[in-house]
Amino acid sequence: MVDTILSNGLRFRRQRLGLTQQGAAERSGLRQNYYSKIEQGKTDPRFSTLQDIARALSLELMLVPAELVDTVKALSDQGPSPEDKPLFSAEPD
Repeated sequence: MVDTILSNGLRFRRQRLGLTQQGAAERSGLRQNYYSKIEQGKTDPRFSTLQDIARALSLELMLVPAELVDTVKALSDQGPSPEDKPLFSAEPD
């Protein structure tokens, strides 16, 4: 089944883009009920299906060597992305 991190990431991105599951499914060329199962982690989609979803959600799908997974996770969990952080703040970093 689809990894929880992946399915949660797809849901978060879809919601961030203001899309319904139906809208994301249409952009991906999928039926809504199948897209829903992917987001819920209830099915194992083909890699090509994940590529279609990634394109529809403006995401980049990358394969990471197993020995670098922890590093990639650590880098991706370092807080808000630059576009979420204000350029100027009265508070020190």
